[in-house]
Amino acid sequence: MKIKIIDGYISKNFIKSFFLSLIAFVGIFLVSQLFKVIRYVSDGRFSANESIFYILTMIPKILIDVAPLAVLLGSLMTISSMASNLEIISLKTAGISFKRIVLFPILISAVIAIIVFFINDSLYPYSVRKNREIKDGDRSRREMPAEKRNAFLRGENSNYVYLMGKINRETGFSENIEIVDLNESFDKVERIVTAKEGRYNFSKKVWVLKDANIYNGEKLEKAKEVKIFTEDKYDDEPDKFITKSVEPKTLTIKELKKSIREIKSIGGDTRELLVEIGNRYSFPFSSFIISFLGLSLGSRYVRGASAISMALSVALGYGYYIVQASFEALSINGFLNPFVSGWIPNIIFLGIGIYFMYRAEY
Repeated sequence: MKIKIIDGYISKNFIKSFFLSLIAFVGIFLVSQLFKVIRYVSDGRFSANESIFYILTMIPKILIDVAPLAVLLGSLMTISSMASNLEIISLKTAGISFKRIVLFPILISAVIAIIVFFINDSLYPYSVRKNREIKDGDRSRREMPAEKRNAFLRGENSNYVYLMGKINRETGFSENIEIVDLNESFDKVERIVTAKEGRYNFSKKVWVLKDANIYNGEKLEKAKEVKIFTEDKYDDEPDKFITKSVEPKTLTIKELKKSIREIKSIGGDTRELLVEIGNRYSFPFSSFIISFLGLSLGSRYVRGASAISMALSVALGYGYYIVQASFEALSINGFLNPFVSGWIPNIIFLGIGIYFMYRAEY
């Protein structure tokens, strides 16, 4: 019964400290942006209503960015206060381990991390889109290009790929066409069809090639020339060859995965999208991981605990961001797998946190 009372007391103080820290950090970030918004209003770029909505659309990103700092500072404040009142020593003397003392704050941090994850995958992309629409106006709505040169597309439901020198998605006309049929394991060419030009029949939903050359067999010997060549399986629409440029931050995880499939099918670069997905899965859980540091470092009583807590919070928090940004840069430049680079900072700081948690037992 007593341990439940202690859990409730610690949890209540931690939640209160977390929300106070969160409000403080969000306020600081909003004030830092307020002068820019005032300038936009005075320049006539924003109306009064747009300026308010612009500020509101910034809040999800700020919440995600400062959540680890708020957890860190909330943890330090809660445990430092208990340590200064000799409550930590009293509980340890009563036979309660430090790990048990901080169990509920750690669990609450895990819940915070899950909430941040869902904000990061729902409110955040929506808010970024709206924020840019207000800021950029019509410039934020980019048209899909009508033509593309050197287009590549893998057939969606069969083992073939298209290579086209130029394609127009509106007219369906294409030049310098090459269609490569492969075996089921996609490692051996079985047939190649080439043509100087062709057109997509929008009513029949099939490609029609003019003056086609067909090469069959392992040696790809020329089999025949066909004035008009068409097969029902070659039904991929011209729109699939051209994708609209996307901003990864404006997409949900589901939309990012769809965009990756589409861009891969036309031979595009998906690294930026993969990096964004890696960050979406890894960064929200930093709020949980960094709580180990805050709770363990605040466990010893020292004078001026509040000032030290703030200094440690800022130093450790920004230290995490620096490490995270460094590994993100490595993944963007192709040196690391995007998913691995997203989790390395979490693993590093989790290891440090567990080490200090072990030290806090003594």
